[in-house]
Amino acid sequence: MQYPIFNSFINRIKADLAKKNITADEFVVWNEETINAVGLELKIDLSSVSPYLQDITINFDWDKFREVSMAKQLDGMEKHPLLSPKNGFAESNLKPNMDVEVTWNFNQDYILKGMELTETNWRLDLASNWMDAMNRRMGEVLPADYIISRWHIEIDGDVRGRYLSAMSLISYFQFTLEKQDDLNEILDFISKRLQLILVRSNRVVQIAEQTATSLAA
Repeated sequence: MQYPIFNSFINRIKADLAKKNITADEFVVWNEETINAVGLELKIDLSSVSPYLQDITINFDWDKFREVSMAKQLDGMEKHPLLSPKNGFAESNLKPNMDVEVTWNFNQDYILKGMELTETNWRLDLASNWMDAMNRRMGEVLPADYIISRWHIEIDGDVRGRYLSAMSLISYFQFTLEKQDDLNEILDFISKRLQLILVRSNRVVQIAEQTATSLAA
């Protein structure tokens, strides 16, 4: 196993979800040797929590260079497989930070339910108004440690004009793991960050409902 540290991250995340009685619809560990990368993708169904959200997808991205940096940083990692000279990865200047992508997939049909305008593309206009209202509130949920957030939308059309067929909010940030030398403390830190993502997801649910209600008023 070339990624024992990242594997310990995966095991902790899996244990944390089990403790919270959260069942992931998808829990996929991927490994792309051509780019020396590895990651974890999990998807949690939120339709039973709120009609405004379909699910949340969380991607944790890692690679061999970060694994090497982390191994050199931690105590007791002398036998880590990637520190062997024959692997050619014993040196890495990349900081051992984990990239995280969080995607909230919204139920755009429910958000716009019961609302109608007279313009040709009224559904698209309503969705744009709702996303603008969300943007004004998202600073409460996604502070400066989130590097960037953006909307992903898909637009289709029918006899009644254009409309959104998919609507997602995607945020990117990092777990900063530099200058930590105890694996158990790092695992506890990752648990706290996962909990923070879930807490912020609850706030996204609340804001989605509040902004949709305000738009309908």
